[in-house]
Amino acid sequence: MSPEFRDLIGEEGTPEELERLRRVHDLLVSVDPPPDLPRKLARTPRPRVVWLRPRVQAAIGLAAAAAIAIGFGIGYGVHGGSGSFSANHVVPMHGVGPDKGAKAWIAIGTRDANGNWPLEMTVQQLPALPHGGWYELYLTKKGKSKVTCGTFRTGAQLVRVRLTAPYDLREYDGWIVTAHVKGEHDRVLMTT
Repeated sequence: MSPEFRDLIGEEGTPEELERLRRVHDLLVSVDPPPDLPRKLARTPRPRVVWLRPRVQAAIGLAAAAAIAIGFGIGYGVHGGSGSFSANHVVPMHGVGPDKGAKAWIAIGTRDANGNWPLEMTVQQLPALPHGGWYELYLTKKGKSKVTCGTFRTGAQLVRVRLTAPYDLREYDGWIVTAHVKGEHDRVLMTT
């Protein structure tokens, strides 16, 4: 037994609206209920595990290793002519979201007697921010920004900045670059 139209809608509305709603109500009441779901569709299908052939796995592994080597090679190459800065390690970064084309390399020098790690960061294709905006480099733990390593601005295709990290770098698992713009929430533009 279907509910009566007036019990559902009441008397509110213009006569035209009520008439249109009555026609829709009458159409809905006149059709049969949908058929029951077939048992085959009622249960969740088991996931299929697809194993790659050993040669494909090896090719993927080699491609990943080559990409990492190229990234480190570019980082070392970019920092080869950077004056007196000597890098012991280079960490590549990549852009995320709308800035996925941005790239960066953080060259980490030798820790000084006071416990400071000198950093030289090279950034490519990161857009200039509006007046008063700046970028900030953070060390992260589990993807969350924990401590800052400094701020910078950019307006060129390639910018190189010197920063410092007075922290034990082994306590952190990554790096991010955020944008600070007045009136906007800080957003992550690059990550390791």
